Amino acid sequence: MSYQVLARKYRPQDFSSVSGQEHVTRTLSNAIKRDKISHAYLLCGPRGVGKTSIARIFSKALNCQKGPTPKPCLKCTNCLEIAQGISLAVREIDGASHNSVDNVRELIDSFRSLPAPGSKYKIYIIDEVHMLSTAAFNALLKSLEEPPPHTVFILATTEPHKIPETVISRCQRHDLRALSAQDIQDRLRQVSTEEKIKIAPEALRMIARYAEGSMRDAHSILDRVQAFCEDAITAADVGRLLGSVERRVLFDLSSAVFQHDTSKVLSLLEEASATGLDIGLFLKEFATHYRELLVARFGGAGALERMGLGSDDIVELQRQAASVSATDLQDLAQLAREGADAALRSAYPKYVLEALLVRMALRENVKDLQELIGMLSAAPQTLVAPQPAAPSATAAVRLKKNPKVEELEPPAAVLNLDWAAFIKHVAGAGQPLMAEQLKYLSVQEFGKGVLKATGPEFSVRYLESQDNTKKIKEALSAFSQVSSWSINLRLAEGGSGSIVPGSLAHRERQSQDTKKLESHDAVENDPNFKSLQRAFPGSKI
Repeated sequence: MSYQVLARKYRPQDFSSVSGQEHVTRTLSNAIKRDKISHAYLLCGPRGVGKTSIARIFSKALNCQKGPTPKPCLKCTNCLEIAQGISLAVREIDGASHNSVDNVRELIDSFRSLPAPGSKYKIYIIDEVHMLSTAAFNALLKSLEEPPPHTVFILATTEPHKIPETVISRCQRHDLRALSAQDIQDRLRQVSTEEKIKIAPEALRMIARYAEGSMRDAHSILDRVQAFCEDAITAADVGRLLGSVERRVLFDLSSAVFQHDTSKVLSLLEEASATGLDIGLFLKEFATHYRELLVARFGGAGALERMGLGSDDIVELQRQAASVSATDLQDLAQLAREGADAALRSAYPKYVLEALLVRMALRENVKDLQELIGMLSAAPQTLVAPQPAAPSATAAVRLKKNPKVEELEPPAAVLNLDWAAFIKHVAGAGQPLMAEQLKYLSVQEFGKGVLKATGPEFSVRYLESQDNTKKIKEALSAFSQVSSWSINLRLAEGGSGSIVPGSLAHRERQSQDTKKLESHDAVENDPNFKSLQRAFPGSKI
């Protein structure tokens, strides 16, 4: 087979050709310059960001016949053999298929041999090291802690959280980052030039965004697109191959949403579906589009450029973001994200998507506070506000007290002990669910070894169980220093209800209602609020 895929053909051969990982390559280069080479390295990061490539480059740098040097010559026998994967001084091991303790013991036995002639180090690269078994990790620990001379371990993983801390602590850890869309674009542009591939800038941006930080995925997509197209590659070609939607459709959809045009919203979605739309991919792109609108509104063009967007897209995003209020845009972006999550989990994602788009289009516009203040300032000053009518007796009562709070309290309870303190004691003793149910009891007697209370059916049934009754008595004894307790729980009148007058839950609800009423009254009596009401009669604020 003469053809070599782009990901292999353009694999970085030295530190300078590694994209987006300068924090790692610089550290390793300086370690070689200063002769401070560790015995074990752990390279962590998502797929396709350069873990194995950096491990091989580091191996060349250590064993180059002109080294150790941070700039291997790439021409000597050692460099060429490492690049071809046939070097006796560098052993690459797949942790997924060599994960048993026997495999590791075999590896340990090979430590006794010296490096190959002409090589300064014996290097072991273990890829996907998190796949090793617990026994295999334990067998490797001693060698990691006290390695043989001239031996270097390079471990690579996509899931460092699965590696025992005892292993991580014995390695010098480096975390590789997902590549930015701009880094991927620049690399693809270079590859396209060398391969003489004609590709539109927008198509490059689409591939870079779809790769989601993986250079290997980006090369693979470019390979597929190159085979798919007979002539120059366009954004439409990339969209058809990947099942993604054209950028214009997203702009048209958001425009229809802003204009509350439900008919156009559904029509655009149906047209996109007819082209073989991948609903899952579209949902991600739709949520991402609203994120970009937020960035356009609050972050500016510079932030969008760093996300790898083209100048035409940036201009259109800024125009659309400015056409709605900031509050509206934030709410719509949240709806898009939550709706996309719900649709992806649904067995009928398209139905959920249609309902989401209609809901977004029918949403009422909300004006920003600053915009309202500006409108108020610009309003004619000759308007004379009518004198407010004297509040009626009913209104006066409402301002003083919430009618919902006026419930008949039960007869005075005989409380020799603090019921709220007891509930807090139960919660602190590791029984939060029991404490929560005790809140719903209305206590008639509490003290001197007696607990009498009424409550809703669920709470009473839960607390009356043999196991829970025993736990309550133990808690009562610990709380009150009284060893023997009699517990009498009865259903309250209308026992199916959840809130019983006199219960702690009832008092908490009363307190919340009172605070809400006071807050509401404070807003209604605020002069600025009254001015807004006079300036915009009949409006909802």
